[in-house]
Amino acid sequence: MTARLAAVAAAHAHILARRRTAVALLALLPLAIYGALYRHSPHAVTVGGVASAFSAGGAAIFSMLPARAADQRLVPADVFAGVILTGIAAVPLGLALGALLPRELEAVLVLIGIVGIQITADPDTVISALLPFHAASQLLDAADSAPATFWPRLALTVAYSAVLLAIAWAAWRRRAGTRR
Repeated sequence: MTARLAAVAAAHAHILARRRTAVALLALLPLAIYGALYRHSPHAVTVGGVASAFSAGGAAIFSMLPARAADQRLVPADVFAGVILTGIAAVPLGLALGALLPRELEAVLVLIGIVGIQITADPDTVISALLPFHAASQLLDAADSAPATFWPRLALTVAYSAVLLAIAWAAWRRRAGTRR
């Protein structure tokens, strides 16, 4: 991680840490909506899940508003794009791991392993290119070094995410089918 990227991450973490109550309320909001609906609405999971988008977006708003006044060299477009691509890949990866593995602990440990390998592998190696955050890490690296084009990396991330979503869907359908 470069010094500038570390500075941006530390600033955003500090901003969110100062707003612990608001962030906690944002995290609890989808659960509250689900809780209000779960006994009488067949769409409670859908509504609660979509409400989590508000929580993630709200946390991002709290993080970005103060960044407007920050030195713009600390928040280059490549960092912003790289973080977006990371989220686009991370959610389907988490869904796939959660659907494939029998327990949450195993899924979290595999996730930690994938992220750990991604951040420690040389970006030019095959293993790095095969992992889900390769395109995002190229954009994050571009904030500090050679420029990287956004659109091919977006296409690669979306393709990778689509495959992960298909795996998650198939694993979930298989698991849900065996319970019936």
